[in-house]
Amino acid sequence: MLMRKIISIFLCGLIGAFSFLAVSPALAVNINNWLNNHNSNQLDLVNIGTPSSEAGHDLQGWGPIEPQTHGGNWGQIASETSCGLCDSLVCDKALRVTYASNEPDDPAINGRMASLTLDPKKGSAKKIKMRVLDGVGDDDFMVFVKNKKGNNVLVYTYLSDPSTAEVWKIHEIDLTPFSLAKNKPLVVTIMATGSNWAQFGTYGQLGIDWISLEKK
Repeated sequence: MLMRKIISIFLCGLIGAFSFLAVSPALAVNINNWLNNHNSNQLDLVNIGTPSSEAGHDLQGWGPIEPQTHGGNWGQIASETSCGLCDSLVCDKALRVTYASNEPDDPAINGRMASLTLDPKKGSAKKIKMRVLDGVGDDDFMVFVKNKKGNNVLVYTYLSDPSTAEVWKIHEIDLTPFSLAKNKPLVVTIMATGSNWAQFGTYGQLGIDWISLEKK
């Protein structure tokens, strides 16, 4: 709430200082939406497919930025005005897959998996949120995190919808049952577990839009 008030004051002052500029109704709505959707519980965020957001998060094993690399629908991400996290001011309309078409079909040699590191900074991480495409293919997946002993532990399993619809879904993963190092960077690994779909050779499998670390 305090952060929202500070941002509101700043924006009001900025608009006042440049009152000679016309502010469109659409821009005013977008500013209001951003304020309403701002998540004060967020400790860290990676907007997958935006290199500036990915920087410093040690991404490993991800496919190329889509849809700019291979085209395709990807749940109509290129025409989105809302991505469940933000409004059109900051949605990047981009993603990567965890299982790229040039990777081996074997987790033991780093196929099917992709990882990144989220930093809670001085906060206490309680939850992971991630936006994942449940698409035409078999988009089953599992999520692992490293505990305070440095071991990967399974924290989430998802069995995808068998229909051919392309739907973006936000998954919330409770971390409280697991023994994690406090205030330390958290390595998160996502593994595609579904069978390769018909167009895997072009697009790969399991598209991820964003991942965030939350304090509650």
